[in-house]
Amino acid sequence: MSNDSVKSDASMPLEPTSEAVTLRPTTAADAAALALVGAATFLEAFTWMLPGADIIAHCAKNHTPEAYAAYLALPTTRITLAVAGLDAPVGYAMLTAPDLPTIETTDTDVELKRIYLFSRFRSSKTEVVGHPGVRTAQALMDAAVADAREMGHKRLLLGTHGDNERAIGFYRRNGFVVVGTRVFKVGMQECSDLIFAKPLDTPQS
Repeated sequence: MSNDSVKSDASMPLEPTSEAVTLRPTTAADAAALALVGAATFLEAFTWMLPGADIIAHCAKNHTPEAYAAYLALPTTRITLAVAGLDAPVGYAMLTAPDLPTIETTDTDVELKRIYLFSRFRSSKTEVVGHPGVRTAQALMDAAVADAREMGHKRLLLGTHGDNERAIGFYRRNGFVVVGTRVFKVGMQECSDLIFAKPLDTPQS
Protein backbone atom coordinates (compact mmCIF):
# COMPACT_ATOMS: atom_id res chain seq x y z
CA MET A 1 0.00 0.00 0.00
CA SER A 2 1.38 3.43 -0.88
CA ASN A 3 0.51 6.92 0.27
CA ASP A 4 1.51 9.53 -2.31
CA SER A 5 0.82 12.36 0.12
CA VAL A 6 3.70 11.27 2.36
CA LYS A 7 7.16 12.23 1.08
CA SER A 8 10.59 11.69 2.59
CA ASP A 9 13.86 13.52 1.99
CA ALA A 10 16.19 11.03 0.28
CA SER A 11 19.15 12.72 1.94
CA MET A 12 17.81 11.85 5.40
CA PRO A 13 17.59 8.09 6.04
CA LEU A 14 14.48 7.00 7.88
CA GLU A 15 14.95 5.84 11.47
CA PRO A 16 13.93 2.23 12.13
CA THR A 17 10.64 2.04 13.99
CA SER A 18 9.07 -0.58 16.23
CA GLU A 19 5.34 -1.29 16.23
CA ALA A 20 3.93 -2.57 19.49
CA VAL A 21 1.99 -5.82 19.26
CA THR A 22 -1.00 -6.79 21.38
CA LEU A 23 -2.33 -10.32 21.84
CA ARG A 24 -6.05 -10.93 22.17
CA PRO A 25 -8.54 -13.80 21.89
CA THR A 26 -10.41 -14.12 18.61
CA THR A 27 -14.14 -14.07 17.97
CA ALA A 28 -16.22 -15.10 14.95
CA ALA A 29 -15.77 -11.54 13.65
CA ASP A 30 -12.04 -12.23 13.17
CA ALA A 31 -12.47 -14.95 10.52
CA ALA A 32 -11.55 -12.65 7.64
CA ALA A 33 -8.49 -11.31 9.48
CA LEU A 34 -7.28 -14.85 10.20
CA ALA A 35 -7.76 -15.82 6.55
CA LEU A 36 -5.74 -12.81 5.40
CA VAL A 37 -2.84 -13.51 7.77
CA GLY A 38 -2.96 -17.25 7.08
CA ALA A 39 -2.71 -16.85 3.32
CA ALA A 40 -0.08 -14.10 3.44
CA THR A 41 2.19 -15.88 5.90
CA PHE A 42 1.85 -19.22 4.08
CA LEU A 43 2.96 -17.45 0.90
CA GLU A 44 5.85 -15.79 2.73
CA ALA A 45 6.95 -19.07 4.29
CA PHE A 46 6.83 -21.42 1.30
CA THR A 47 7.91 -19.50 -1.79
CA TRP A 48 11.25 -21.34 -1.52
CA MET A 49 9.74 -24.80 -2.07
CA LEU A 50 6.23 -24.65 -3.59
CA PRO A 51 5.07 -23.52 -7.05
CA GLY A 52 3.01 -20.34 -6.96
CA ALA A 53 -0.07 -22.04 -8.42
CA ASP A 54 0.00 -24.67 -5.65
CA ILE A 55 0.34 -22.00 -2.94
CA ILE A 56 -2.62 -20.08 -4.36
CA ALA A 57 -4.78 -23.20 -4.63
CA HIS A 58 -3.87 -24.28 -1.09
CA CYS A 59 -4.74 -20.87 0.35
CA ALA A 60 -7.97 -20.66 -1.65
CA LYS A 61 -9.06 -23.88 0.05
CA ASN A 62 -7.62 -23.62 3.56
CA HIS A 63 -7.22 -19.92 4.29
CA THR A 64 -10.69 -18.49 3.70
CA PRO A 65 -13.04 -16.67 6.09
CA GLU A 66 -15.42 -19.63 5.81
CA ALA A 67 -12.72 -22.12 6.82
CA TYR A 68 -11.77 -20.08 9.86
CA ALA A 69 -15.40 -19.45 10.81
CA ALA A 70 -15.90 -23.23 10.83
CA TYR A 71 -12.90 -23.68 13.15
CA LEU A 72 -14.07 -20.89 15.46
CA ALA A 73 -17.50 -22.51 15.76
CA LEU A 74 -15.92 -25.58 17.39
CA PRO A 75 -15.43 -25.70 21.17
CA THR A 76 -12.09 -27.48 20.58
CA THR A 77 -10.61 -24.41 18.85
CA ARG A 78 -8.79 -21.57 20.61
CA ILE A 79 -7.01 -18.84 18.63
CA THR A 80 -4.87 -15.98 19.93
CA LEU A 81 -4.50 -13.10 17.48
CA ALA A 82 -1.51 -10.74 17.38
CA VAL A 83 -2.41 -7.23 16.25
CA ALA A 84 -0.41 -4.04 15.68
CA GLY A 85 -1.33 -0.43 15.09
CA LEU A 86 -5.09 0.04 14.92
CA ASP A 87 -5.92 -3.65 15.46
CA ALA A 88 -4.22 -4.75 12.22
CA PRO A 89 -3.66 -8.55 12.27
CA VAL A 90 -0.02 -9.66 12.03
CA GLY A 91 -0.04 -13.24 13.35
CA TYR A 92 -1.87 -15.85 15.39
CA ALA A 93 -1.57 -19.14 17.28
CA MET A 94 -4.33 -21.67 16.62
CA LEU A 95 -5.21 -24.67 18.80
CA THR A 96 -7.51 -27.39 17.43
CA ALA A 97 -8.46 -30.98 18.02
CA PRO A 98 -5.56 -33.15 16.74
CA ASP A 99 -5.59 -34.11 13.05
CA LEU A 100 -2.44 -36.23 13.00
CA PRO A 101 -3.37 -39.73 11.79
CA THR A 102 0.21 -41.03 11.76
CA ILE A 103 0.50 -40.94 15.57
CA GLU A 104 -1.76 -42.13 18.38
CA THR A 105 -3.66 -39.32 20.10
CA THR A 106 -6.14 -39.11 22.97
CA ASP A 107 -8.75 -36.65 24.19
CA THR A 108 -6.12 -35.03 26.40
CA ASP A 109 -4.05 -33.99 23.35
CA VAL A 110 -4.40 -30.72 21.46
CA GLU A 111 -2.71 -29.60 18.25
CA LEU A 112 -1.01 -26.27 17.67
CA LYS A 113 -2.21 -26.37 14.11
CA ARG A 114 -0.76 -23.01 13.13
CA ILE A 115 1.51 -20.43 14.67
CA TYR A 116 1.99 -17.73 12.03
CA LEU A 117 3.67 -14.34 12.26
CA PHE A 118 4.85 -11.87 9.65
CA SER A 119 8.66 -11.87 9.57
CA ARG A 120 8.97 -8.13 10.30
CA PHE A 121 7.43 -8.71 13.75
CA ARG A 122 9.95 -11.37 14.80
CA SER A 123 12.53 -8.74 15.74
CA SER A 124 13.61 -8.22 19.33
CA LYS A 125 12.79 -4.53 18.79
CA THR A 126 9.07 -5.31 18.62
CA GLU A 127 7.37 -4.65 21.95
CA VAL A 128 4.60 -7.04 23.01
CA VAL A 129 2.16 -5.32 25.36
CA GLY A 130 2.09 -7.11 28.70
CA HIS A 131 5.08 -9.31 27.81
CA PRO A 132 8.19 -7.21 28.49
CA GLY A 133 11.37 -8.58 26.94
CA VAL A 134 9.52 -11.39 25.13
CA ARG A 135 9.50 -11.64 21.34
CA THR A 136 6.13 -11.89 19.61
CA ALA A 137 6.56 -15.49 18.45
CA GLN A 138 7.41 -16.56 22.00
CA ALA A 139 4.46 -14.61 23.40
CA LEU A 140 2.17 -16.42 20.95
CA MET A 141 3.64 -19.78 21.96
CA ASP A 142 3.25 -18.92 25.65
CA ALA A 143 -0.39 -17.99 25.02
CA ALA A 144 -1.02 -21.27 23.20
CA VAL A 145 0.53 -23.30 26.03
CA ALA A 146 -1.50 -21.41 28.62
CA ASP A 147 -4.71 -21.91 26.63
CA ALA A 148 -4.00 -25.62 26.17
CA ARG A 149 -3.53 -26.05 29.91
CA GLU A 150 -6.65 -24.02 30.67
CA MET A 151 -8.63 -26.31 28.34
CA GLY A 152 -7.44 -29.29 30.36
CA HIS A 153 -5.04 -30.82 27.84
CA LYS A 154 -1.95 -32.79 28.86
CA ARG A 155 0.06 -32.76 25.60
CA LEU A 156 0.59 -30.17 22.88
CA LEU A 157 1.31 -31.48 19.37
CA LEU A 158 2.41 -29.76 16.17
CA GLY A 159 3.85 -30.51 12.76
CA THR A 160 6.47 -28.56 10.84
CA HIS A 161 8.42 -29.11 7.65
CA GLY A 162 11.51 -31.23 8.21
CA ASP A 163 13.76 -28.63 6.54
CA ASN A 164 12.45 -25.66 8.52
CA GLU A 165 15.47 -25.36 10.79
CA ARG A 166 14.46 -21.99 12.28
CA ALA A 167 11.06 -23.32 13.39
CA ILE A 168 12.51 -26.61 14.61
CA GLY A 169 15.03 -24.76 16.78
CA PHE A 170 12.23 -22.61 18.21
CA TYR A 171 10.11 -25.65 19.08
CA ARG A 172 13.02 -27.48 20.69
CA ARG A 173 13.79 -24.45 22.84
CA ASN A 174 10.18 -24.58 24.01
CA GLY A 175 10.44 -28.17 25.17
CA PHE A 176 9.06 -30.03 22.14
CA VAL A 177 10.49 -33.38 21.05
CA VAL A 178 9.95 -35.38 17.84
CA VAL A 179 7.34 -38.15 18.17
CA GLY A 180 6.61 -38.97 14.53
CA THR A 181 6.41 -37.89 10.91
CA ARG A 182 3.76 -37.31 8.26
CA VAL A 183 3.76 -36.98 4.48
CA PHE A 184 1.16 -34.96 2.59
CA LYS A 185 0.77 -33.08 -0.67
CA VAL A 186 0.30 -29.42 -1.49
CA GLY A 187 -0.71 -29.53 -5.13
CA MET A 188 1.72 -31.96 -6.77
CA GLN A 189 4.50 -31.28 -4.24
CA GLU A 190 5.05 -33.96 -1.60
CA CYS A 191 5.86 -32.48 1.80
CA SER A 192 7.39 -34.23 4.81
CA ASP A 193 6.72 -32.95 8.33
CA LEU A 194 8.19 -33.77 11.70
CA ILE A 195 5.58 -34.12 14.44
CA PHE A 196 6.56 -32.65 17.79
CA ALA A 197 5.03 -33.05 21.25
CA LYS A 198 5.34 -31.14 24.51
CA PRO A 199 3.96 -32.45 27.82
CA LEU A 200 1.76 -29.96 29.66
CA ASP A 201 1.51 -31.61 33.06
CA THR A 202 4.27 -29.44 34.49
CA PRO A 203 4.45 -25.62 34.49
CA GLN A 204 6.38 -23.99 31.65
CA SER A 205 9.81 -22.79 32.77
